[in-house]
Amino acid sequence: MIHIVGSPSSNAKAVYYAYKDLGVACEIVTDPADLASSTKIVLPGVGAFGSLSRFLHESNFIHPLRELVGEGIKLLGICLGMQILGMSSDESPEASGLELVELKSNKFQEGDLRVPHTGWDQISIRTNHEVFEGLNREFSAYFSHSYYLPVHKELTLATTSYGSTFTSVIAKRNLVGVQFHPERSQRSGRKILSNFADW
Repeated sequence: MIHIVGSPSSNAKAVYYAYKDLGVACEIVTDPADLASSTKIVLPGVGAFGSLSRFLHESNFIHPLRELVGEGIKLLGICLGMQILGMSSDESPEASGLELVELKSNKFQEGDLRVPHTGWDQISIRTNHEVFEGLNREFSAYFSHSYYLPVHKELTLATTSYGSTFTSVIAKRNLVGVQFHPERSQRSGRKILSNFADW
């Protein structure tokens, strides 16, 4: 059973329906106790880093998520759910993330850039991974974000360029994060979700 963390600042329902369309058993959870029966976990998120951090702390999700990931349960972070895997964010300096990867989310330097970075953009795979099975080395996906994780030599699996190059897919052992919205990315996004379910 894939459990989708249903925070108020998330697109959990969209991810739920995407998995239902794929024929994958899933459930939205708002109680951390329900994670005990998880085979895999999806942590989606939209909105502000601070809001999601506050929900995870106040609803007591932080410890169970860290513990389950430590035990080997696979977790997929989506958009803000990927950023919250890190330590902190320029958006909410006082808020802490899950601290599962030692990276901080940075804000796009606006200048000539339109922020938020919204719409379809290109993803370039740097390192092979099970979640990329059946995808081209370059594929398009749908983004909507104002903050990003920087490129890391060991953790970054795929990158996207918008002003500068940032991490669009990250991985660390049984942990994967995608900056884009696979539930809104048509064939390529559904393939990512399906591959995560099969991983």
